[in-house]
Amino acid sequence: MKRIRNTVLCCALALCMTLNAGAAGVLAANESTQPSTAAQSTESHRHSFGIWDVERAATNKKNGLLVRVCSGCGLKQTKVIARISSAKVQQVDKTYTGKAIKNKIVVKNKDGRVLRENRDYTVAYRHNKNVGVADMIITGIGKYDCTFKRSFRILPQGTEFTKVLPSSKLCQLAWTAVRQQTTGYVLQYSTDKRFQDKAGTYTQKLANPATAALTVKDLKPKTTYYVRIRTYTETGGRTFQSPWCKTQKFTTLSLTPWRIEGQLPKTARVDASYFDDVVFVGDSISTGLSYYEAANNVLGRAQFLTSVSLSATNALWPISDRSVHPRYNGQKMKVEDAIPLTGCKKVYIMLGMNDIVSLGVDRSVANFTTLCNKILANAPDVQLYVESVTPRTNQGAKSDNGVLNNKNINLYNRKLAALCQQRGWYFVNVAEVMFDSTGYLNRSYCSDPNGMGMHFANAGCKVWVEYLYTHTA
Repeated sequence: MKRIRNTVLCCALALCMTLNAGAAGVLAANESTQPSTAAQSTESHRHSFGIWDVERAATNKKNGLLVRVCSGCGLKQTKVIARISSAKVQQVDKTYTGKAIKNKIVVKNKDGRVLRENRDYTVAYRHNKNVGVADMIITGIGKYDCTFKRSFRILPQGTEFTKVLPSSKLCQLAWTAVRQQTTGYVLQYSTDKRFQDKAGTYTQKLANPATAALTVKDLKPKTTYYVRIRTYTETGGRTFQSPWCKTQKFTTLSLTPWRIEGQLPKTARVDASYFDDVVFVGDSISTGLSYYEAANNVLGRAQFLTSVSLSATNALWPISDRSVHPRYNGQKMKVEDAIPLTGCKKVYIMLGMNDIVSLGVDRSVANFTTLCNKILANAPDVQLYVESVTPRTNQGAKSDNGVLNNKNINLYNRKLAALCQQRGWYFVNVAEVMFDSTGYLNRSYCSDPNGMGMHFANAGCKVWVEYLYTHTA
């Protein structure tokens, strides 16, 4: 039994040695298939990678490559940098400001990711101040190595209409002059609001940046027109235009016996605050309006510089005890000196009835012009609104004989309207709503129909005020 036990032990020992030898051979075989590293170990390895470095920068044509390496084993990892696929300027057109203009650009890679300025690229500018073509030079940085150019246009400043004043056959236009970086203006007017009807659309080029007004003539009465304007600049052999201004609509006047070419057309009714910066200048007719206003409070905070028997002629005379100059704050003053003290920006002036009697029509218009020039010399920022002289009532031969008759009043008013067109003033034709069917002042509007036949009762003042509310600029 002892011999058998020893034999078994020997066999077991031999088997154990054989198994150990086999295991050692397998281990040696496994080690020979692993990559060589700086630290050989049979224990598991946890990689420690550094930052990504740019091995090859991307361009706008080729992808780039990022690399990072494990500090423990030297294992290398790579990642693709997607190339730049698009760069779009956000605003193709900018407007001249007098200063260097920058623009926004959206740069994307081929994966659709938006790149960041000053991290992925920088932008430099050329020719980006004056009207013309401005260049943006985009230069890749960091992961990107490329340079390419994008451009945008700098357009001249636009303008807007300050006056659109139609009559029966013409329309007075005015706009804000744009003198810097501007060659001139392109004006269009049409019976087609889309300006697509060639037969009804007219285009006029005005090659002077100082031009700020134009009278369009040969229009059809009682017709609706549309008008627009834009600036243009010629530079470097090219023409650059601002966008069109907002289209303005106007309708020419229908012809009536008392309507005068050049008068203010009917407009939307304003509220009383419109008259807060108005001063009325006139004779006894306008004095009557001041009494009506004081009793009814219908003209906002309007002020009055009126005097009985005042005329454009005696308003030019020196002040004296016998002069009829209007008073301001209790003191006699010349009209042109008093207006700046009122602080008003709109001057409504009705004078002429007392001039026509002594001077006739032409000399009356001349003196009226002189007075208005003096007003504007002392108060250049005010706007003149010239009110027509109103007609007289029918008193038979009495109202038609002599110099002060409706025929001469109408002639005087037409000459005033023409003067306003020349000077850029507004003509407010109050007279057109004062006539009766026979061409005289409506007797129900008159406070002295059988006397002088020209002053207004409350009914006439009410019509007058309503006309002022609905004929503004």
